[in-house]
Amino acid sequence: MRRSEQDETEAHVALNGGREVRIDAPMISGAIAALGALASGVALTVVPALIAEIGASRSSPGTLRAILMGLDALVLGHGGSVVLQAGSVTGSISLMPVGLTLVLLALITLAARRATRRLRPVDADGALRARAFRDGGACLGALVIVYTAGLGVLAAIARGTLVHAVVPSAIVSGALIAVIGSLTGGLLALRRPAAEGRPAVRVLALLPSPYDAVARALLLTLAGFAASGALLTVVMIGLRFGHVASLHQSLDPGVLGSLVLFLLQLALLPLIMAWVLVILLGGSITLGAGSVISLGGASTPVMPALPLLGIVPEPGKAPGVIWLLVALPVAAVVLGAVRLCRDLAGADIRGRLTALGVFAGSLVVLTLLIAGLVTGGIGDGALDTLGPQLGSLALPLLGIVALPTAAVAAVYLTPALDWLHRTRRDLRERVEESESRESDGGGTAEESERTGTPEGTGTAEKARPAEHGLRSPSDPPSS
Repeated sequence: MRRSEQDETEAHVALNGGREVRIDAPMISGAIAALGALASGVALTVVPALIAEIGASRSSPGTLRAILMGLDALVLGHGGSVVLQAGSVTGSISLMPVGLTLVLLALITLAARRATRRLRPVDADGALRARAFRDGGACLGALVIVYTAGLGVLAAIARGTLVHAVVPSAIVSGALIAVIGSLTGGLLALRRPAAEGRPAVRVLALLPSPYDAVARALLLTLAGFAASGALLTVVMIGLRFGHVASLHQSLDPGVLGSLVLFLLQLALLPLIMAWVLVILLGGSITLGAGSVISLGGASTPVMPALPLLGIVPEPGKAPGVIWLLVALPVAAVVLGAVRLCRDLAGADIRGRLTALGVFAGSLVVLTLLIAGLVTGGIGDGALDTLGPQLGSLALPLLGIVALPTAAVAAVYLTPALDWLHRTRRDLRERVEESESRESDGGGTAEESERTGTPEGTGTAEKARPAEHGLRSPSDPPSS
């Protein structure tokens, strides 16, 4: 029994700089990481609300109201919903500030990565230590449970007279965000760079083939989609910056109000980029009752009072050249499909076709899922539906993904690519041969001008002995 306890103790001890450091208890480590991430999220949302409220009123009820508003923003950042009970807008708010969501997800990911690395799941030789999966699962499970429970408690506290958070939606959405962040942080904790005598540990290399190549191609394509939406958004902000500034001045928010409004728009900026991406993919979005924006044009009778939405073009039909912007997401799909075909160059045709099919199907599903997540509403009035219209996106998205993928498959999985390489090589050889003949002809002409003999004479005289043979001086002349 004592020997078993000693072995278990040695299994939970790692060397760090020559000193023995006992590994923390997995569940305690996960709980501490969850509390730290949740506290950071609370500070991230409550502090801007306090700044805005202190600038407007210095009374204690105003401060309490600001804290409750910050907690409501925290629930919205996790994808939950809040209910407005009085005022000009009443009803449920379910629009997710994607920028705040990404920050909260990054906080959970970093906390999970730090907690998992504290358990030292990878030995010095690069292999997983004994009970690494058990300890990591206990740590991440405790993180998810504590984080979800803490968010539910905060949502129950954030109940004011005008607005209150919906506790079930906060628990469900918080659990989803915690699970995604914990899994991502746990995988990143296994990553190790190559060192002397120790192989590198890559996250995607943990997946079986060909799914590692499919995941790599998906990440590349989604990054291209995000870059396309961000690029067009930045261009529109630059082109219509005067209109955005005039909308901001019409609100007259003041100094502190401008700071809070800037943070709010910063949290909503990735949401706007996702909407722009939906438009690039051939879909349409709505900004209220009767408003539709697409590549074909814009109709915006009702819009939220947000200065950033000043980038929306004037109502009317868009010129046909705007449809050329579809080339941006098409290029991203082509890059992902080409990367997948190159990564699976040694596989058979059936395996590569299967991988391309999984790539295209997964890309369509993930894009529709993202479009659904950035759809929401504000109240029960004209702004009850905001964001992409999924029915208008499905068919154009299928064409944008399927056609370039099929074209890449036709090039890489048929003799067409070999024929192109062979044709290019033959053309290069013919060009080099033609240039060589021209250079030889130019050299002969220069030599003829230098010796004063007609061009081609020396060549003919040199060729004649080769035709008739060489004659010695003693040979008689031929008749």
